[in-house]
Parts: sequence; C-alpha cells; structure tokens
Amino acid sequence: MKENKKNKFALYIHDSVLDIARQWYERDNCSSMSEFIEKAIQFYGGYVASEHNPNYFPNIVISTMKSIMRDSENRQNRNLFRIAVELGMLMNVMAATHDIPEDALVKLRGDCIEEIKRINGTLSLDTAVEWQG
Repeated sequence: MKENKKNKFALYIHDSVLDIARQWYERDNCSSMSEFIEKAIQFYGGYVASEHNPNYFPNIVISTMKSIMRDSENRQNRNLFRIAVELGMLMNVMAATHDIPEDALVKLRGDCIEEIKRINGTLSLDTAVEWQG
C-alpha cells in the first residue's frame, strides 16, 4: 500500500487563480489553501476521468439531478391530484344532471380513446367542440 505522505514542491500559479483559492478555501471548510487546492485537483481529476469513463459522474451532479427530479415529480403529482379532484367534481355534476345510458358511455369512452390517440393527447375545449360539431 502506498504511503500517504504530503510533499512540498514549488507551484507556479497565476495571481488571479491564487486569489480564487484565498477567497474560497475557508468557505469550503478547508483548513488551508493547500487543502483547497488538493481537493480541487481531485475534483478536476474526476472530471477528466469522466471523459474517458462514461459511467463516472461526480456525486454532486448525481445528487443535484436527483433533487431536481424529486422536486419535479412532487410538482407533477400535486398538479395531477388537483386535476383529478376537478375532473371528479365535473364527472359527478355531469352524472347528476344527465341520464346517460351505460352503452353510450362505453361507446363514448372508446371514441375518446381513439380521438386522444389521434391528437396525441393535446385535448383542448376547441378540439372537443370541433369533434362534437
């Protein structure tokens, strides 16, 4: 097993890059700029490795993507729930005010399935009025 000792060496770096290390090392909870630079090299090494290994992604990218997906799913679920409630209310109002025979409902469901497939799910009141007309 390779000994994990630290080595001191000369490093030539632009002042602007050194300023970045000075600005961020404490915010990154590093005890020194050397630690910050070491972490930066490890991170960049992982990035370079990802170009040669498509299965590698830094953990921050994966956790960020999971968070974005979770938030998106939660918004979609809330919206679907709201739509389902409104649709349930509309269906109950229609059922209470219209006496529709069961065989007509079965035919209407089949017709609606075909129409929604034809218009690729982009139903609007305008298309429903055109379809009924």
